Amino acid sequence: MQAPESADASLAERIRHGDRSAETDFVRRFERGVRVLVRRHTRPGESMIDDFVQEVLWVVLERLRAGDLRDPDALPAYLRTTIVHVTTAEYRRRATRGETVSPESLERIPGGADPAEQVRTRQLALQMRALLAELPVARDREILARFYLEERSKDEVCAELGIDGDHFRRVVHRARERMRELLVRAGWGEP
Repeated sequence: MQAPESADASLAERIRHGDRSAETDFVRRFERGVRVLVRRHTRPGESMIDDFVQEVLWVVLERLRAGDLRDPDALPAYLRTTIVHVTTAEYRRRATRGETVSPESLERIPGGADPAEQVRTRQLALQMRALLAELPVARDREILARFYLEERSKDEVCAELGIDGDHFRRVVHRARERMRELLVRAGWGEP
């Protein structure tokens, strides 16, 4: 069985070489996860969810056909960034047309940057924080955010959260497992 990263690279390569069955595989594999994330990036009651999903898949598919994705292993992250771009652009268009848009629904997107590059920075952290917020156990959210996103030391995290240093590894392991389950449910990983 291929690792998810190499499977993504293989899929991207097949699409770049015109394999239509690979395009079908791409849609089948990522549509559910894209739909989940589109819902998170749109306003409650948004009627255009299907349109957003279709546009995201189309944009990424076109980029894959053209071979424009520099790091095919970053395909899931590229999809997530494209979701932010597509939804934000639509809400900006609506604002320009005079439709009301809540400030919370807009994300700041640096202009002109390649989405694959943005993934490695701010966007990935924002998306991971959104998933972290879904973890049911507050301590899991805190330990993962502080240790991985804020890059605090083990000793700092233990002191802040009142965790024994010897127990830290088990707590982090369980928190990562719960996070992995969320990632799988969102369509971002293998079960």
